[in-house]
Amino acid sequence: MFSYLLSQRSEFAGVAHCGPRPYNETMIVLPGYARVIRSLRTGEHPFLRVLPRVEESPAARRIESEQMPLAALVKKGRVRIKPGDGYTWVDDEAPAIVLTERYYREGSDADLYLDLLHELTHLRQLAGGSDLWDENYRYVDRPTEIEAYAVAVEEGRRLGMTESEIFRHLSNPWISPGDVQLLLNNVERFLAPVRS
Repeated sequence: MFSYLLSQRSEFAGVAHCGPRPYNETMIVLPGYARVIRSLRTGEHPFLRVLPRVEESPAARRIESEQMPLAALVKKGRVRIKPGDGYTWVDDEAPAIVLTERYYREGSDADLYLDLLHELTHLRQLAGGSDLWDENYRYVDRPTEIEAYAVAVEEGRRLGMTESEIFRHLSNPWISPGDVQLLLNNVERFLAPVRS
């Protein structure tokens, strides 16, 4: 359930999105820092109101950069809860993470947490001047997506997700199972130096 881009500047029309999986499918127990506050109303909120203990997450340390330390990123980050169905994406003009209300209320805890990490990675990339919709790359080969998916895959594994759950998490209706495997291979190459 990681991000996918639906951008006017990409092969899709729209904005950067995360999703889709059936709501409430992954059943792992999350530590306190991964718990999303689900009682907020629609509208825009500081990132830390949605995921208040994210700075304790080992995955969050992978997201920060020298130019954008984690504390500054989460302080500046915004999350807009919007009525409707769908999942999550980055509005690069705000910039803000957008969560559809249905997904925010009904999505699995693990998927929602991992998607927020994925989208937070995109906010850091935007702040650093990265082009999230670089059309020189296919979606599954785009460096910004590979990095954001790597954050979520690594954290999902650390939390105990199975490889089948990871594959499901990466699956989207607009990419074939073969492309999901290519994306996973790209993520594995990205993570390989970390494991060495």
